[in-house]
Amino acid sequence: MIQSQSAAVIDLGTNSIKFILAEKTPENTLNILYERTDEVRIGAGISHSSPSLEDRAIEQASDAIASLIEIKNQHQIDPIRIVATSAVREAKNQNHLLEIIKSKTGVQLEILSGESEAYYIGQAIRMDTHYQQIQTLNSIDLGGGSLEWIHLNNNSVERALSLPLGAVRLTEQFIKDPTQAISEDVIQSIEDHVKNILTKNTIILSSKCPLLGSGGAFHILTHLLKPKSSLALNAIQELALASAHLPLQRRINELNIPAKRADIIPAAFITIACFMKYFDIEYVEHSKCSLKMGILKEMLGL
Repeated sequence: MIQSQSAAVIDLGTNSIKFILAEKTPENTLNILYERTDEVRIGAGISHSSPSLEDRAIEQASDAIASLIEIKNQHQIDPIRIVATSAVREAKNQNHLLEIIKSKTGVQLEILSGESEAYYIGQAIRMDTHYQQIQTLNSIDLGGGSLEWIHLNNNSVERALSLPLGAVRLTEQFIKDPTQAISEDVIQSIEDHVKNILTKNTIILSSKCPLLGSGGAFHILTHLLKPKSSLALNAIQELALASAHLPLQRRINELNIPAKRADIIPAAFITIACFMKYFDIEYVEHSKCSLKMGILKEMLGL
């Protein structure tokens, strides 16, 4: 089979849609031609016992994907994969979304299992030459619906788990009004829940093993904290509490948190801090390795 030299990926996440066009270089590396993120939250209601995608969210997501397909066509790039993660794989009406996307774009949406999602993130990490030099490391990718944990050893994915700890999910589950400041009791409830999930899944991490963090929350942490190297646990904890103690508009005005993420960012920061504290990890390194990169690796044979 002739391997494609360029490809496109659309990642329909719980909180946003990520799009990338890339090509394989003669050196067998990845050259990004175009990349963007659209803040379309399809995962509203993901914490419900019988989650269902809202009609308005389906329409917005399918329209956004159709527009991205047009951009791909303008660049004359094939093939393309459209993948969906936590919110769609749990939704009882997922078939409705699949039918609409297929009718609007002619492309079949793939619903990834949590294990596949984690696996592809691990493949993305393997492409980074810096991380290839590290024998053993762990990575967490925090999205809207889930948190993916990946353990890599000798440059291969040894274990991967998808945990129901996404920022949209926990916000819906524990915070009645995300526009208001969050009480200490609610903060404690989120922390207890995170610890309970980690304990149930018997995850064992060494504090001496490097930890990578990817996803929108880590991007925002890096932007706000501007660390010289890694993100420190104490700084993340301080920012988690600062964001939780402020109502939404003040999070935006005083902390410079992006408006479209300001409602879920306290839950995200609390989750990250709790994860690190649980495993006695003092620093986490922001990683740009993502699901879409891992899929491109497979599509382009890198």
